[in-house]
Amino acid sequence: MLRKKKLLITLGVIVAVAFISGVSILAATNFGTTNDPLVTLSYLTQKLKPQIMAEVSTEVGAAQAALQPSLDAKVNEFKANIDAKLGTSPGTTAESAAFTLVTLSKNQTLTCAVGTELLLRIGTATAAGSAPALVDSTTGSTLSSGGALAANHMYMVTIQGNGLKATATTVRVLVRGTYTVG
Repeated sequence: MLRKKKLLITLGVIVAVAFISGVSILAATNFGTTNDPLVTLSYLTQKLKPQIMAEVSTEVGAAQAALQPSLDAKVNEFKANIDAKLGTSPGTTAESAAFTLVTLSKNQTLTCAVGTELLLRIGTATAAGSAPALVDSTTGSTLSSGGALAANHMYMVTIQGNGLKATATTVRVLVRGTYTVG
């Protein structure tokens, strides 16, 4: 009887071990399949994705709020720089973007930077500098050194250091650009 009891216990243990091993092997080979997924698609799309998107939106919003003042300052600086450059011609400063009335005495010269515009208002003057000394924007012609300027014609300096020389006692010229009187 003792022998029969031992045999029954041994047989029961073997059957239990076989059953547990079979279930373990079955579970190990079938978890995470399309029929029995470890994580369901509905969990990913309905729970996890909205949560991640909310966290990302919060982080992006915080980063944008932190960087916005710096970006606005850079944009305003860029706009001011562009506005300053658009308000002037090459070779001029922001202060010289408007016409300035310059009064000259006889034999005084007005020496200009490239791009400076001249408009003889009162008196007489001649072009001074290397050829072509001035470009007559009104007629589209050029004026050589020593050539007389016509009143109320717009002239442009195209060579650095060119300008005009006063030949009347009093000469008044409207100037837009950089110049020196000598």
